[in-house]
This record gives sequence, C-alpha cells and structure tokens, in this order.
Amino acid sequence: MNFEIKYAFFYLYLMFIERREFQNFLSKLNLEQHKSHKLRLRDVLDIRSESLKNGAPQTLEDLPWHFLRKVMALNGTARNTSLLKVASEDQGTNEDEEDMDIDDIFTVLDTDLRDSLNPLDVLCAILVCSNSFLQQQILSKMSMCQFALPLLLPALHTSKCTLMLWAMRDIVKKWRPHSLAESRGFREESLVLTKMPTISFVRMGSCSFSKSQLLNELLSPSQQHHDFFIHRDMESGNIPREIADGLVEISWYFPRGKENSDIFPEAIAVTNLRGDIESHWLQFHFLTEISSAVFIITESISEKEYTFLSFLKESTAKYYFVLKANAGKHSETLEFLNKLAPILKLNRPQLLVKDSTSNKTSAIAAIMNSSPKIVNIETMAETAQELGMQVDEDDKECESASQSAKEITTQIKDVAEYKNKNLRLQGEPWKNLAEVEKEMCQMRTQGDTPIEEYKNQLEIKLLELRVQQKRYGLTDGLNTFIKGIDQP
Repeated sequence: MNFEIKYAFFYLYLMFIERREFQNFLSKLNLEQHKSHKLRLRDVLDIRSESLKNGAPQTLEDLPWHFLRKVMALNGTARNTSLLKVASEDQGTNEDEEDMDIDDIFTVLDTDLRDSLNPLDVLCAILVCSNSFLQQQILSKMSMCQFALPLLLPALHTSKCTLMLWAMRDIVKKWRPHSLAESRGFREESLVLTKMPTISFVRMGSCSFSKSQLLNELLSPSQQHHDFFIHRDMESGNIPREIADGLVEISWYFPRGKENSDIFPEAIAVTNLRGDIESHWLQFHFLTEISSAVFIITESISEKEYTFLSFLKESTAKYYFVLKANAGKHSETLEFLNKLAPILKLNRPQLLVKDSTSNKTSAIAAIMNSSPKIVNIETMAETAQELGMQVDEDDKECESASQSAKEITTQIKDVAEYKNKNLRLQGEPWKNLAEVEKEMCQMRTQGDTPIEEYKNQLEIKLLELRVQQKRYGLTDGLNTFIKGIDQP
C-alpha cells in the first residue's frame, strides 16, 4: 500500500477521533448549543451580572466567557485558563496541604492539569462556535494584544481545515521598513493584502524544548520579550492539548525603521504548526506551498522520517533543520541528513543548532536578502482552496456582507465628493452647529449684548441649524448601508 493510500486511511481515522473529542470538549465548556446557534458579538457585549464579574474563572464553563470579555478589553491575561480554586468547608485548610506526603506531589500536579484546559483548545472551540462577525472582532482584538492569530483551524466540526481570511479583514498594520527610514515614510495597509515573506516552523517527532518559546525569542527585541505564541512555560500552556493539534497560527514582525534595534529590515510573517507534521500532512503541505522557507525542528532523523521527507523532492520551498545539540542518535541523524541533502537541496547553512537563536535570525535575514517568495493572506486562501481546504469567506454570511460592502465602496471615487453627497450632516452643517454649541459655553463674542438675550440668539440659531439638518433625507449611500447592517 503506497504512502498516499496509507495517509488517506490514517486521515479518515484521525478525523473520526477528532470529531468525537471535539463534541466532548464542547460539553465541558457548555458550548454544545452554539455549534449550530452561533455566538454573536451582542452576546459578548451584553451587560448582565455575569459580565460584571472581573475575577478569575472558577469552572470550565467560565473559560469561554473569561477569554471573550478579557480579549475585548485588550487584557493581556485573556489566554490564561487557570481556574480559581474555591475551598469549601469540608475541604480542610492549608494545614492539610502541609501534612501531605512528598510522594503525593506529582498526584496533585496531575490533578491540577486535569482541572483546566489548554488556551489553544478554548480558542478553537470559541471560534467554531462564533459567527463570522464575532470571529472578526476576536482576531482584531487579539492582534491589538500582539497574540498570534489562528490562520488554519483544524477540521473539528467539518471534514476540512478552515483558513481564516474574513476574520482578518478588519486588521490594518502600520510600520516603517528600512527602505523608508531616511524619508521618515511608513506603510499602512490591510493585513490580508500585504505581501511579505512567510517563514514556517514545524515539528517532526517529539521535542524536549518548546518550538513556540523559540519563536517568541526570535520575534522579540532584546530586553522586550513578548509571548506571541502560547508555550509550555506559560501559565496554562503546559496543559495537554485536546483539539488544537493541527492548528496553524500566524504572527508578524513589523520594523520601526530603527536599524540599531529592529530584528529584520522588512515585515515578515511567521507561522507555527501545532502538533507533529506526520500527523498533519495537509497543513504541512500547505505551509510548504506558501512559505519562503520551512524550519523543521527535530531531535533525530531515522528511516521513518527520511521516507516521510523524501516526498518533498518536488517542493520549491527552502528547508532548514533545527537540531538539538545534545540529542542522542547523532550518527543516525547525520546519515539520513546526508541522504536528504540532494533531495531537499540542503547546504551546511541550512542545518542549525537549537541552542543558538542568533543563527536562526541570521538564516532568516539571509532568506530575506535572496528575493524570497512573497505572498499575502488572499494568496494563501487560493492555495488552501487548491488543496481542498475551505475558506471562511466562502460562507454565505460573509459573501452577503462582502457584497453589501462592495455596493458602497464601488460608489466612492472621490472621498470628499462622496461625503458631501451622501453624508450631508457632516461638513459645513456639522461645523456650524459645533461652533454655535461652543459659543454657548464660552460666550466669547457676546460683546455688550445682555447675557440672556445673547443666549436666546444662539438658541434660535441652533434651532435653525437643526431644522436645516432635519430637511436632509436619507441618501442612497446611507440606505444601502442600513440595508446591509439590517441583514440577519
């Protein structure tokens, strides 16, 4: 049986297991009803007694709402899923913990891990249970918090992975590449339309070190460490994942135009595949298609890994191996690396050691200087569709919203002219009204006029302006906008 058939059977089996695990996971969070009746933005922004609570979550059912409310408030602790333990009277006091045997310490640790959930699992469940407009708000707020964003959701409730294009449509970034540093210029563009090199990091086999922690070190300026990606050393990050394996996250580095402190001179995107590439071949294949370079992190390469990687011989991506310096099986790994070298076109600079962050930074800098492949997220969406994945923007709700937006934006040829024609309450009427209201507070041009008489004159003028505003009816542009937001 060849590799493709084996993988097809394995993929179907894995999909069945994941579907069952996902249903059980939703039950833990009390989100089963939202699998079909999606959460809306108004559900999150609705003010009620539960939403006013600002404490730590106490039960698993609190976790989705804790994340949503924290991230909407741009709170950097939104991804923390640790549960607050409330001791009851029959649970005893801290003295019981002091009397506990040393032999029980690992039992307690195991219990603590089972009592909570991995933040990535919670995020995946929330996104699947949210409608497209709430998804857009979640990713926009996560971007403001400098959290890595989900690019590819694993196949949890459908048979296909989902690329989150629509969910990122609202995000705009501003940066100063080194090419514009002297002129003090900057670029400000929609994130999904910005073309840049994409560097992907994946794991092959089990690793004793954290790939995500490595990425955080790579993307963080010196003395300014930031956890873009959740990793095992973060609070709640060491909890085993239940449904998030196969998730592909994406983060970006945007330079500030300061050559002394910028890590890279131009903007780059960095993706991170959760889980082993052998279990998630489709996501790995996608990354090889869209990336300028793929960094494979592994501790050893045997016959099994060699056979797997040999299928990449037609790939045009550039591959780098990040190896653990003190890992065992050096001779076997070197043997198969030498065999892979002609297949993957490997040179010595493409074999890196984990213990040094600088050599990976230098490798990425070299990639950026060698005319790398540049893509945007829209291009990634096309690649995803070619590989049989689905794109969130293909959803009817998104298509309807996109069509409504196009009906408005296609009418805008000149912004000033469009505003004068369709937004008649702005411009001169609004300016005159603001001046009268300001004068009512400051009375700067009152002169010798008695204060009551002058105030009465201003009120009459204010009324005339209001009457003038009232004469303006709804324009075609406003009617189109209202029709769009009234759609269910």
